[in-house]
Amino acid sequence: MNESHNSEINPKLKAYIESEILPRYEKFYSHGPIHIQSVVRNALMLAEYYHKDYDVAYTAAVYHDLGLKTDREHHELASGEIVASDANLKTFFSNPEIRIIREAVEDHRGSRKTPPRNFYGKIISDSDRDFDIEVLAPRQLATSIKNYPELNTFDDHFNRCYEYMLGRTQRTGHFHLWTDNPILAQRRDQFERDYHSRDFVYQIYSRAYQKMQQEGIIDKIQDYYEDF
Repeated sequence: MNESHNSEINPKLKAYIESEILPRYEKFYSHGPIHIQSVVRNALMLAEYYHKDYDVAYTAAVYHDLGLKTDREHHELASGEIVASDANLKTFFSNPEIRIIREAVEDHRGSRKTPPRNFYGKIISDSDRDFDIEVLAPRQLATSIKNYPELNTFDDHFNRCYEYMLGRTQRTGHFHLWTDNPILAQRRDQFERDYHSRDFVYQIYSRAYQKMQQEGIIDKIQDYYEDF
């Protein structure tokens, strides 16, 4: 996290989240601490760019995937319920602010067709993008392994992952961004150019899969990690 952003966050809020909320991600893999840290960095960068509240952006970024433990298909709604039921957040936010955080969490999915209800929802949705193939590969492979156990080989998982990602851009040619932030747009454009080279992407996913095998991650995805 950028130190200037770090200093802008309420230290008591940060201490609560780091001690009570972030540890919940330790049994997540594809949506684990590395992913959450990335979303937080992006969200705080966008909060700075658009002059938004750091505490609200930070909290929404941290809470947005907590619901994956119980319900992948509607995890954004499950995450919103966790926000609403966390009485400790009332120590740091007003009821209208908690509603904004909940709405941002519930509206973060990249496949969403209608605009998020508030600007923080746009921030979290755009921050959730992994426009880095090296980062995306193990996350996407883990999700495929967890949810498609009938696929038996790396090539099976890679083909499913690759076609899924291409399908996300078929209608518009781009991954949609709700904000017009030039840094994210530049990352997206480079990612798309790289991703359309199937051989290049295949090599990255293959290395990621081999590393996951060597580290015993593939077995743990099925019987240890709790995200889907």
